[in-house]
Order: sequence, then C-alpha cells, then structure tokens
Amino acid sequence: MKSYINKKYCFAVSQIYCICVLIVNLLSVMIPATLDFSAYNTDSMARWIAFIDSHSVLINICTMMCFVVPMLFCLAYSFSILLAKGSDKVAKKVVNLPLMLPIFGCLGWILNFLMELVFLIYAKDVLNIQISYMLFSSVLFLSLETILSWVVSYFILETANRIIVQPRLFPTGKVSAIPGVKKLSLNFMFIAFFICICVFPVALLLTEFISVELNHGIKVSKDTIVAALILLSSGLALTLVFMRFFTVPLKKLTVGTKNIQAGNYSKVNIASNDEMGILSDAFNEMTEALEEKEFMRDTFGKVVDPRVRDYLLGGNISLGGENCEVTIMFCDIRGFTSMSETMQPKDVVAMLNIYFTELGKCITKNNGVINKYIGDAIMAIFGSPLKSENHAFDAYTAAMEMRKSLAELNKTFVQKQMPSLRFGIGLHTGFVLAGNIGAETRMEYTVIGDTVNTASRIESLCKNYDTDLLISESTAQHLAKAAGQIKLNFVDNAQIRGKTEKVRLYN
Repeated sequence: MKSYINKKYCFAVSQIYCICVLIVNLLSVMIPATLDFSAYNTDSMARWIAFIDSHSVLINICTMMCFVVPMLFCLAYSFSILLAKGSDKVAKKVVNLPLMLPIFGCLGWILNFLMELVFLIYAKDVLNIQISYMLFSSVLFLSLETILSWVVSYFILETANRIIVQPRLFPTGKVSAIPGVKKLSLNFMFIAFFICICVFPVALLLTEFISVELNHGIKVSKDTIVAALILLSSGLALTLVFMRFFTVPLKKLTVGTKNIQAGNYSKVNIASNDEMGILSDAFNEMTEALEEKEFMRDTFGKVVDPRVRDYLLGGNISLGGENCEVTIMFCDIRGFTSMSETMQPKDVVAMLNIYFTELGKCITKNNGVINKYIGDAIMAIFGSPLKSENHAFDAYTAAMEMRKSLAELNKTFVQKQMPSLRFGIGLHTGFVLAGNIGAETRMEYTVIGDTVNTASRIESLCKNYDTDLLISESTAQHLAKAAGQIKLNFVDNAQIRGKTEKVRLYN
C-alpha cells in the first residue's frame, strides 16, 4: 500500500461520485411524486395544497436547500482528498467514499423532514387543519426514501470502487489493511437489500391501502395489516437464510486462512454443490499443496542452511557464481578418530548431533552460514550469501562463543560419562567464487578458491601450536579495522602447504 496515489485522479473520482449521489436523491424525490396517496380529510388536504401554492417561493427555496446542503458536505469531503497528506490518508478517504457520500446525501432528507414539520405545525395553527395523517405519511416516506437513496447510492459507488477505482489504485489488493477504512459486513448489506426489495414496497402498498380505505370511509381491514406483516416476515426469513448461505461458509474460510497463516493447515468442511462448495474444495486443495510445500521447504532447510535455502528459493538456482570477499571458518574435533573407535556408532552420532547443534547456533547467530559438515568438521562462510561488511569480526565472535559453548557441552558430556571434546578453529579472509557449483541436475551452493584451502590448512595447524584458534593475517587486518579493541597474539610465520610465502598466524 506504499505505492504512489494520484490525488487529482482521486479528486476527479470523488466529484463524479458526488454527482451520482445527487442524481439518486433526485430520482428518490420522484417516487412519491408519481404516486397518489390522498389523505382521508379532503378538506384539510385541499387547504394544505392551497397553503403550499401560496408559499411556493419559500418552499422551493427550502427544497433547493435540501439538495445544496448535502452537496456542500460531499464537496467538502471531496476537496479534503486534495488536502490530505500521505498516501495512506488519501487511500482511506477514497475507499470510504461509497460510505461517506451517501451519508452526507441523507442530510438532505433529514433537513427536508425538519422543514416540512415546521410548515405542518404552522399550517395547523394558521389554517386549523388536521396534520396527523400527513405527518405520518411524511415520516414514513422520508424514512424509506432516506434508506433507499443511501442504499442505492452506496451500492452504485461501491460497485464502481471495486470494479474500476480500487484495482487501479491498489493493484496488489490489501484494501482492508488500510488504516481507518470503514468496514461493512455482508450482514449489513443483506439487511439493506431486504429493506429495499421488501420493506419499501410493502410500506408503499400498505399506505396506499390504508389511504383508499380511509378515503371511502371504510374501517381499516386487519387483513391488510396481517398481509403486510406476512410479507415482511417471509422476506426477513428468506433474507436471513440467504445471509447464512454466504456468511457462514465465508467465516469458515476466513478461519481456515488464519489457521494457515499460523501454520495450521486444517481443511474447511463446506458440503455443498454450489459455488461455495467449489470454493471450499479449491481451498482444501490449496491447503494440501501449501502443507506439502512447507514440508519440503522445512526439510530443505535441514539439508542446507535455511538462509541458503531462502537464497536458492528466491530464484538463484542457475549455475555460476560471483567473486566476493568472505571469511572462511573450519572447525575440527581433535582426536576424534581414535575416540570414536572406543564408542558405539549410535553414541558417536548422538554426540556429534549435540555438538553440531550447539556450535551451529553460535555460527548462525553471528551471520554465518554452515556450508557443510565434513565428518566431524564444520565449514562455515561469513559474508555470503548473507552479506556483511564485518564478516571477519562475525567469524571471530562466533569462534569465541563456540569456545564457551564447548566448555558447557563438556560439562554435560562428563555428567553423562561421555568423553570431553577439543577442537581447532581456523579463520582466513579472502576472495572466493561463491555460487551454485555442479551440474544442471545436481548442484550445491558453496565457495571455491585458494581462500578455502588456506582456511582448512590453517585449522590443521592448530594441533602443531597446541591452540584451539588460529587466525590468518588477512583476517587480523580486517579485525583491526572493524574492532580495534581486539588484541591478538602473534603465533608464528607458518609455512602452509601449497604456498610459497609464509603466513603470519595469530590467536
């Protein structure tokens, strides 16, 4: 929802919506004008009509005000879009247009009723006419016309918003996530629909029947009232049934979606042969597919480092690589071969699993990626694919934490009558080729180059110098730049197999 929203476009849309509300209100006024609901007191009605004719100018002005006032509110809301600061505020106002403008349009009907009430009271005092029936008709018609105009306006504007405006402004969706957006439930829309197609016509017919009976001096028939109540009750019952047809399955799908977000891939049971049933079946098939993909993703994340998994799943699956500077760590257990000869294979595996788990936490915590396990050795990369400017410092920090973890592990091993472990760690910084190496049908994310070989040979020298950590000069130089507080001890200028020049080593 961070995309740029064109204010001028939104303002133009709001202006068109204002015109739509005005047209709907004008059409609503024509409904009672086309119907003949005569009051039972013809003398009072005649004097009331004469009163209206004699005050036509004032009444016309008041009628115009009933349209002008709500339009001013609509225009004020429309111009507030231009004054809004920030895309979120503009988005909120645009999405709320179908709700807010019809509400402002209803102000005209409320104002109309208040003005008509004043005229009726004045006419009663001056002309001494009976206004009870006319007041009843006024309340009934204005109430129904207010509801009708709001519902019709809302559905017209909401339809335009959903089909035309919102897809253009929010191509990625997530409209309901906009802060401040007013949300209307389907229940409300069904009730509004019920009022328009059932309550409104039944009320009009009932008023007509009562008017005819009173005009002819006939007592109002109870059958008329009963018939109206039956129509309203049956209409309400059908509306509630249809409401449940839609809302109950949708609530189940909503709960199912939230369960998926929480990692619970439970299915939704909607047993029907309509569109909801088809949607439910598609949802369950999607759930099965997502569960299978999540299982594969989780399994893949156990075979390789999760960050390497995410890197590969992000589309980086082509063969090849990039030349980048990293720090390589090799960590190997001292005397593991002879020690494992005295242990059962299952005990060796269990011990290694505990060892790798705890040391792996130190590596991943410090932005390192375990590239592979080589027997009892660990090869880790700092600086790729998880980029870091301080990869040497990350590797050094991980090594320090691995020391502490091993000390704690050895306490546990001794308590379980298992042998304690010692390791050697070698760190070297340099350029490598990092990427997918292998064949089209079988590849592996790894790093290759002289830096990797040097780090491995530096680690193997730990036993020669009776230390658990050796750091190359290149890594030491990076450490001095990244964290000058670290004090390293010079160990020796060591001759490394495969290199003509000696390498200065520190710990």
